[in-house]
Amino acid sequence: MEEPSHKILVVDDEVNIQTLISEALTTEKRKILTAGTMAEACQVVDHNKIDVVVLDRMLPDGDGLEFCAKLRSNPVHKAIPVLMLSARSEVNDKVMGLKLGADDYMSKPCDMKELRARIEALLRRAEELNRYRTRI
Repeated sequence: MEEPSHKILVVDDEVNIQTLISEALTTEKRKILTAGTMAEACQVVDHNKIDVVVLDRMLPDGDGLEFCAKLRSNPVHKAIPVLMLSARSEVNDKVMGLKLGADDYMSKPCDMKELRARIEALLRRAEELNRYRTRI
């Protein structure tokens, strides 16, 4: 069996939401990993090559923005695209998420077709950036 070409980390403390997102994003070429806390998410990121993170804002051990900031401050992980997916849907919440390092922000509940499209866009952009970096 062929190795998946992309690994996506879904960070949400609600297992039913992890499952829903995982099912929506799963393809033959994707492996979906999950975490319910920032601590678990850190472990997953440290032990896997993650291509995209789908990140809840409100986690039991902190704000998802803290996790996003940790990724951005680490040279190894700073280029991982992050899509913030949160019940916090006010414009100020979205702006703060984007200012603090998220590449995209969606409000819960969300349409799974739109989520897939946004993840695919983030993966395409990351692949193009990697191709560009290997040429220079």
